[in-house]
Amino acid sequence: MTDYTPAPAAAGNDDETIQLAAALYEHVRQLNYATAGPPSLTHPSTVYAVLGNLSAATYGLDQLLDQINRFFLRELQADRLGHDHGEDLTDVLSRHGQALAHARHHTQSLCTALNETHAAINAVHSRPAPERELAPTTQRWASDQDAGVAAAAEDFPRPIGDPTLIEWPPANERHSPIRSRRANTPEA
Repeated sequence: MTDYTPAPAAAGNDDETIQLAAALYEHVRQLNYATAGPPSLTHPSTVYAVLGNLSAATYGLDQLLDQINRFFLRELQADRLGHDHGEDLTDVLSRHGQALAHARHHTQSLCTALNETHAAINAVHSRPAPERELAPTTQRWASDQDAGVAAAAEDFPRPIGDPTLIEWPPANERHSPIRSRRANTPEA
């Protein structure tokens, strides 16, 4: 079960709007951490849900960028904007609008790509892994809470001669070992 706390319907002031944007960044940072692997990412259905939500969020970003552009146009028409360095606001906001249009084009492309990746894995599901016998020490330490640690412990440590780590060449292709010390003979 996920712990989902819906955001407020709308921010009541500029400070709350800034907090919402900061929370977006923080949630993306946490998603990056969570999707690095177990225990937060273990099922294809999780990936499917994440991709669906990212697609919806990207669609929302396009609308957000459009609304930011409209805000500046409204404020410019109402003559409520100034510039700290005295630059012509029409030129500044024109460059700003072009950059936003460019960003919106990318968000629309990203939304389309995320929709495609979301749809592509629609039928992918998990299967139980083949049963492997764990070493007694691994069984003692493994629990539901540290599934990632248990998965890593299955592979570690293994002896250097373990056939899954190294495949020995056929006997007729084996070379003599490399000597680490020089022979005690004069060199020409």
